[in-house]
Amino acid sequence: MSRPSSTQRLRKPIIFVLAVSVLVLLAWFVKQNVSLDEIVIQEGQIREIIAQNPWSSFLSGFAVYLLLAFVPGTGGKAVVWGWLFGFWPALITVSIGLAIAAMAIFLLSRYLFQAAIERRYGGFLVLMNRHLEKEGAFYLLTLRMAHAPFSIVNPVSGASRVRAWTFFWTTVVGLMPANIIWIYVGIRLPSLQELAATGPESLIDLPLILALIGCGVLPLLVRWLIRHFGLPGTTTDSNEIIFQKPEQE
Repeated sequence: MSRPSSTQRLRKPIIFVLAVSVLVLLAWFVKQNVSLDEIVIQEGQIREIIAQNPWSSFLSGFAVYLLLAFVPGTGGKAVVWGWLFGFWPALITVSIGLAIAAMAIFLLSRYLFQAAIERRYGGFLVLMNRHLEKEGAFYLLTLRMAHAPFSIVNPVSGASRVRAWTFFWTTVVGLMPANIIWIYVGIRLPSLQELAATGPESLIDLPLILALIGCGVLPLLVRWLIRHFGLPGTTTDSNEIIFQKPEQE
């Protein structure tokens, strides 16, 4: 494995600085040009539209979520959808939207870009096929519950020997626990009107705090269980590298 060049080492810090700069400029612009009262009014109008047009609002929200599901680095969408739409509409949107986006990448990888995926993630692909032969669907379920990077799991699964149906249902089921927790965080968050009226005290909510802790603990717990107890049919060594980020050639 070749060592990363100086350009590669600087890429993440540069991106981080640019992202922080953009956020600072955005916060300054909003503070100078948008009042809190205006934001609260706009939020109320959005909630009123959703209440008066539940089906069209749901379909519009689903379409927006599906588009965002293809964009890397847009985590936290489930919180926003839970906050705006409520638990069940958000759960349906998030579960189906993520599954459709994952299947699209899976099929593109399998039928159009398989050779490129094999060249870039050859080592991880070999490891995945080995685990799929031993544990089958349970391996993919574990990757999903442990929040292995979607940008890697989806295309590499397409280049692997896993069946499309197995990939689809393990994606839906494996992501369900985290989706439920994130959406619950959203429905526990106060509205902007409540936040403006009571201040930060409205965020002091025990179920909300426990849900936020659960969001961070769940994938870590799954990884800890795998490292200590292993997957059925695997050795300790393979369990230790099961969630390592694959080398990119």
